[in-house]
Amino acid sequence: MTKGSNERAVNRPAVFREPGALLYAGNCQDLMKASLAGQVSLNAWTRRGYPGIDLGNALPQVCSVGGWDATIPQDWGLREHCNEGVKIAYLARGSLAITMDGRRTVINEGQMFVVRPWQLHALGDPNIGASHIIWVLMDMGVRRPHETWLWPDWIGWPERDRKRLSELLSKNEQLSYLASRDVARTFLEIHEVVAGRDIDGGEARLRLLISMMLLQFRQMLESQSPVLDLALASSKRTVEIFLKRLKHALDEDWTLENMAAECNLSRTQFTQHCQVLTNMTPVRYLQMLRLNAARQLLESGQQTVTNIAYDCGFSSSQYFATCYKKRFGFSPIETPRQQAHMNG
Repeated sequence: MTKGSNERAVNRPAVFREPGALLYAGNCQDLMKASLAGQVSLNAWTRRGYPGIDLGNALPQVCSVGGWDATIPQDWGLREHCNEGVKIAYLARGSLAITMDGRRTVINEGQMFVVRPWQLHALGDPNIGASHIIWVLMDMGVRRPHETWLWPDWIGWPERDRKRLSELLSKNEQLSYLASRDVARTFLEIHEVVAGRDIDGGEARLRLLISMMLLQFRQMLESQSPVLDLALASSKRTVEIFLKRLKHALDEDWTLENMAAECNLSRTQFTQHCQVLTNMTPVRYLQMLRLNAARQLLESGQQTVTNIAYDCGFSSSQYFATCYKKRFGFSPIETPRQQAHMNG
């Protein structure tokens, strides 16, 4: 990374990378603090830093299963983030505001929603209201829309049924669903087992309940005759999401090779999609984003030219100045408001 990237890495949304400095489970710390303070009842079995009781070797591929019960409005919310897996959640009581990929909706009692790993979402408006939510979050081995879902071995379904549920969940991004009575009952049973806090004694039952919930959810979706959109699970959409989030990661040391790798595509595939979407090569599009961002920062007059150059991903202030003048017809130091800032 170039200079200045570490300070903002924890604040910018992930593109598709593995966890670390890029958000994910660390976003749940406010929930953990509220639980420890007695503001909310949290019952969850988890791994990888999500708040709750450590699963150890139980329930492979499950990142978190359980729920919270907030009987009063909270003073915290879950900021915009991505999950490491596919989250299927049911709201047993209350209401919950959710913003997903910029679309806001309110989930009411008896409804459920699905969040995929590439979907930026926030819970709360901005804070969590009185609500009882139950979820299952599973790592399906995917971070990008076009990748193949890998269900846990302990979900003993025929391959055709696994593929069909993957299709229903990856090619249909309806914001919310009214849960069937069977799905609702199974979610409550899942929460009951988790609240017992006995992982060794409850794992077998929980495997069966999660499998049952998924089967019931699939039947529920099939009964609604959902319209599936193949484009939602395409490699083109992967690139589209990457390009949209690229402005949050301009300080990365991007090359054509690692941009393509970030999308899990060949350089040729990535370049073709980028040209269709932007009418530019990836390198030219990145350069445009960096220069436009730099101009906005210069016009605000808040930082020096050198800091802006590094923050926008340029290797030196001299190279930045050359590219900037070629793009806008005047040098960084001649940009309106930046000149006034320097004179001040």
